[in-house]
Amino acid sequence: MNIILLAPPAAGKGTQSALLENYYQLCHISTGDLLRDALKQDTEEAKELKEIMAQGKLVSDEMILKLIENTLTTSNLKNGYILDGFPRTLKQAIDYDNLLKKMNQKIDYVLCLDIDKEILKKRIVGRLLCKNCGAIYNEYFEVSRPKEEGICDKCGFSLIKREDDNEESFENRYDLYLKETYPLIEYYQSKGNLYHVPFADTPNQVFEEIKSIIGDKHD
Repeated sequence: MNIILLAPPAAGKGTQSALLENYYQLCHISTGDLLRDALKQDTEEAKELKEIMAQGKLVSDEMILKLIENTLTTSNLKNGYILDGFPRTLKQAIDYDNLLKKMNQKIDYVLCLDIDKEILKKRIVGRLLCKNCGAIYNEYFEVSRPKEEGICDKCGFSLIKREDDNEESFENRYDLYLKETYPLIEYYQSKGNLYHVPFADTPNQVFEEIKSIIGDKHD
């Protein structure tokens, strides 16, 4: 069972990836992790990657696709995988489908997490981080608000906001998501493997919606 998750910023993609990974015993393939691991290798590809990133350039689609192909051919993926961070554009999706055809594989589910834009904005603009233990809070939602304003419930250290957790940054990221991801939604919808996951109040409720789409554990 192979899955792609599509979601706007702060929609909870990381949380749902972890729940899917644990419940269905899937391999979590993160393009960010693949790039970080590749940089640690003593290879020509690693040297090329370091040079590209040092210059602040974007890593090419071809290079990311090669890293994914290496993972698909060398990892234990008997139960399937969740692909995180790829594809981001229609071209990447088409290139990835061509790779899967070559490998006689396919994507079973493309899960699109649907959530209201204003809720997403509050999740980002209201986010508070503990600079000591890394706990995350939100000043806009009672369930995740710290008991004492500006203080971490877990360790008592001060809470901070990331510089890019502001409305302007959110609007830019959301607009980019719409521009890049909506064509993906249409693409996978036309292929018949796109499923919309409606918003719910808690991550576990969202995951129950996902399980209603996929079904119970696969043996």
